[in-house]
Amino acid sequence: MNARHLELFPLNDPQITIQPHEPEVEASGDTSKSTFDLCKDDEVIGYVKTWVHDDGFAGFVHFDPDGNVVDWQVCSKPDTEAQLN
Repeated sequence: MNARHLELFPLNDPQITIQPHEPEVEASGDTSKSTFDLCKDDEVIGYVKTWVHDDGFAGFVHFDPDGNVVDWQVCSKPDTEAQLN
C-alpha cells in the first residue's frame, strides 16, 4: 500500500477502512497507480483508483460497488489540496 496514494483520497467516515485491492497485491509493475477497496463492517462498499506521476500530476477516482463513479479529483502535486475538475 502506497501512503502517497492514500493521501489523495479524503476518508471522512472513521468506520471505513482502506485495503489493497487483491489483484493489485499480486501485480508487479506500474507503481504510479494503485487500487484500493473501501470496506465497512467487513463488506466492500466501493473502490478507489489513485495515480501519482513523477511530474506531480495525481488524483483519484472513487467508485461504488457497481463501478459507478462517485467522485474524482486531480491535483497538480500530490502534496497539495486536490482540486475538483
